[in-house]
Amino acid sequence: MPLVKTNKEEIVKTALTVFRKNGYYNTAMSDLAEACGLQKGSFYHYFPSKELIMAEVLISVQSYLKEKVFPIAYDESLQGKARLEKFLLKMGKAILQQDGGCIIGNTTLETSGQKVVFKPILKEIFEEWKSSLKHILALQYPDGTAGRMADQMVMEFEGAVMMSQLYDTDQILKDVFVRSLSKMR
Repeated sequence: MPLVKTNKEEIVKTALTVFRKNGYYNTAMSDLAEACGLQKGSFYHYFPSKELIMAEVLISVQSYLKEKVFPIAYDESLQGKARLEKFLLKMGKAILQQDGGCIIGNTTLETSGQKVVFKPILKEIFEEWKSSLKHILALQYPDGTAGRMADQMVMEFEGAVMMSQLYDTDQILKDVFVRSLSKMR
């Protein structure tokens, strides 16, 4: 194998694609190394374990969401419904832009009940997602109601992602989008 110049950032991007496609437990370090054009031994130089590279992948997803998606919820130049629509579209695009479904939901399901170092990162992403939705919904609903609605929206979205994959249709996701948007005037 020829010598490949790479860096941690490129490895994380490539690992995201591999984990999306194969899942966490069906991805071996050798799969990640091969996808990056590295020998397995060289790959360990960058990341000593699969768990640590998944943590970095999730941190990169979280950073993107914090920079590009979650701030939409606080954009006061948009009215409630327009803000929610922009947020939902951007969130959907961010986590479903590649085959394999939602890396956040898939990894949560796959590793639930396991003690993995990245579990707190998954929790943070979900909490930030719900908090952003709650902020938008609080424009129209009391705080407690907005919080419960935000929780429900995230749960319904993640369920719709799974069902859309199972039945090979995006109509389920479209229906969730319409239902979620109907919550705001």
